[in-house]
Amino acid sequence: MVPKFYHEALQESDLKVVTVIDVSEAKIIEDQPLAFEVTVDVEPEFKLPKYTDIPIKEDKEAVSDAQVQEQIDSIRGPHANFEEAEGKAVAAGDMAELTYEASVNGTSLEEVAPEAKGIGKGEGYWVSADDQAFLPGMGEALVGLSAGDKKDVEINFPDNFMVKELAGIKALYSVEVTAVQVRTLPEIDEEFLKRLQVESEEALRSQIREQLELQAENKALGAKHEQLVKYLVKKTKLDVPESIVQQQTRDTMYDIAQRRMMMGVTQDQIGEQQEDILKEAQERALENVKLRYIGLRIATELKFESSVAEVDEEIASMAIRQQKDARTLRKEMEENDTISSVAEQIRFNKALNYMLENAKIK
Repeated sequence: MVPKFYHEALQESDLKVVTVIDVSEAKIIEDQPLAFEVTVDVEPEFKLPKYTDIPIKEDKEAVSDAQVQEQIDSIRGPHANFEEAEGKAVAAGDMAELTYEASVNGTSLEEVAPEAKGIGKGEGYWVSADDQAFLPGMGEALVGLSAGDKKDVEINFPDNFMVKELAGIKALYSVEVTAVQVRTLPEIDEEFLKRLQVESEEALRSQIREQLELQAENKALGAKHEQLVKYLVKKTKLDVPESIVQQQTRDTMYDIAQRRMMMGVTQDQIGEQQEDILKEAQERALENVKLRYIGLRIATELKFESSVAEVDEEIASMAIRQQKDARTLRKEMEENDTISSVAEQIRFNKALNYMLENAKIK
């Protein structure tokens, strides 16, 4: 009886239900009508802001020759040779052989953290003079030193350091450089170009410039989208369904945690960061839900639709990104009832593109 009469009552009302929050116990009293209460979240009613002539600042960076050269050098980097050099100071990217010993407030690091054996004391250890050094900040601190030079280097181990016992510790390293190897990049010759499957150095530079220009365009487009989002959220007053925000918050928390774990953060550290993650997820979820309602309302007002072909194309793109078969992914989405979200995203993107095309670019 409850589902039957709930749907009948819903058809008689103007409510646009998003989620059923609660259903009370049905009161069954002899000679009395069946009575029960249903608590629901409904779609928000709100007034759209002006969505044409939105002021947008365009800030696209021009690609310089120096940026192209930097990319070429990064390609040459993995093929670099290292040759020992006497009397030469360490430059960025070179290798330095070290003898080192660390302490924490005057106590040997190996005593403070026995599990960190090898990190607290060592000799004959080669370190790259860049941000890839095994100790955070050590590589950069070696630049300018020569064989025989000594230096005290303060190392702050981050909270997500690979050796858990050192996380958050500040240590003082007494370092001596015992040898230096100079990094020499390979020449851009016929053999090197052949390895890259490029006909000439000019073709290589042209390809890299095109890639950098595309990156610059995407970055500029992202910045304009961000300005549109901030404008719409700031100019629109609406109360979004709390149940939707809560679900979005849970999904966002999961995504944040997954990304941090991929960067090396442990599950224990994730637990310690839970309060900060929750706060970040709540803020992002609230903005995303507001933006979704605003964007879809604009799409409806402009009569933007999503065709079957457009949905199929988007699912195919999603399948490629997820390394799945498109038919398998579609079946999963049909079972999870999430295909409608793809259609909504297409309509939302059309509304976003419309606003960008009709913005007032500064």
